Amino acid sequence: MYRNASAKKALLLAKHWPEPASTAAGRRTLDILDLLAEEGYRVEIASPAQPTPFQAKTGYGEHHIKVNDASFDRWVQALDPTLVIYDRFMMEEQFGWRVREQCPRAITLLDTSDFHSLREARHQALKSGQPLNLFHPIAEREVAAMARCDLAVMISQVEVELLKQHFCLPDWQLHYLPFLVRELPDLEALPDFDERRHLVMIGGFKHAPNRDAVAWFAKEVWPQLHALLPDVECHIYGAYSDHAMHRFSDPTTGLRVHGRTEDALATLARYRLNLAPLRFGAGQKGKILDGWLSGTPTVTTPIGAESMAAEESWGYPLSDAPDQFAATTAHLYQDKAAWLNARDAGTRALETGFDYRHHAAAFIERLEAIAANLEVHRNRQIWGRILRRSEHRAEEFMSRWIEAKNKAADT
Repeated sequence: MYRNASAKKALLLAKHWPEPASTAAGRRTLDILDLLAEEGYRVEIASPAQPTPFQAKTGYGEHHIKVNDASFDRWVQALDPTLVIYDRFMMEEQFGWRVREQCPRAITLLDTSDFHSLREARHQALKSGQPLNLFHPIAEREVAAMARCDLAVMISQVEVELLKQHFCLPDWQLHYLPFLVRELPDLEALPDFDERRHLVMIGGFKHAPNRDAVAWFAKEVWPQLHALLPDVECHIYGAYSDHAMHRFSDPTTGLRVHGRTEDALATLARYRLNLAPLRFGAGQKGKILDGWLSGTPTVTTPIGAESMAAEESWGYPLSDAPDQFAATTAHLYQDKAAWLNARDAGTRALETGFDYRHHAAAFIERLEAIAANLEVHRNRQIWGRILRRSEHRAEEFMSRWIEAKNKAADT
């Protein structure tokens, strides 16, 4: 059991400082932290990354930590968290053994944001034209980190089932937690079909699936779509835009690439359709969620739709064929009844799949159940115990060697 309710402390060990306006992962991270704060946790965030002007102003404690440095050991022991969250498997590899040594009673949680190795496997399959290979070195590292933690929190039910069926992780070590929607959009207060014009895409350009989506759309889809809708523009927004993305701008055809937008929902609400032409990826897609929240129907692919809503519930045929994607977009853009049907389908998806109250309660109950029977829970984690004793020691010994080397260089 927790030592006492007032002593509950949650520590996020983050690869990067959360940027909810830049990435869906940043938004997902704050979903979890805000939920824990509402449940009475004192929330602290620690990262080895440098601060950025775009990181969230959370009001939570923020700490800069060093990798391969024993100063973390002293700091985390003094903090004495009851819950430690790793936001990437690399953070568990770097700091997991230190947390286990200094805070053995802290519940450890890996939040993947998406199944990183699934996204990478799909990317490689797309580039090579070869069949999907789930079993590659990144998958070994990511699944090993899950096994070493008390709980792996997954944002996609598809990925929960994949981990159970293909990687043999037990159900009791996995928990499905989607994006958390607290309030449905007031569609009456948002611009309607006749008040909106043009098309929009949105997504951070540090994310490889978004970069590929822009390139594929500009080369394969837009020429066909522009022929169908010659007077319609497409505006593409993304944090961390660069020359490689801006070169797709073509003012003569109305394709325009912008930088970040300060308010995604307000931006999306100006446009008639939101496009998410994703050819690979994993997890849930914040750009689609934002489309629904702004009352903007989204045209996407099977990969984009995965984990967001059932294939038959989008109001149009899902496709990653350029001609079908263009035809669907043109139809929804011109047909008000079809547009309203797709918009309402998005609202139903929000209502049935992302309800804050339901998923928040289930997550907290899961944490409390683990806390109440932590020793029993850990005794069942035989593969995690084996990994902590054998393979993962390599990361520990490498870290200790780097630390010793750095100290010797300073003397």
